[in-house]
Amino acid sequence: MHAMSTILKLIAVIVIAAVGYWSWYASYGPNPEERVGAALTRWMPGPLKDWGCGHLNQRFGPRAPTECSPVAPRDGTPL
Repeated sequence: MHAMSTILKLIAVIVIAAVGYWSWYASYGPNPEERVGAALTRWMPGPLKDWGCGHLNQRFGPRAPTECSPVAPRDGTPL
């Protein structure tokens, strides 16, 4: 039981760190094609992806990552 609790805490920390990094990338990241941020964008659920892509499109316009293009698939598959 203790091991399961530790594993769940570790997973929670990883998820929180990934979402935190991604929200920084979407809001303040200097490079729209930064590999980790762009990869995380592919895996975000619809509402979070819409929020992040809105920020990226507003900040970078046509330089926004391809994951945020209007024709990008919403299921996480690469273009």
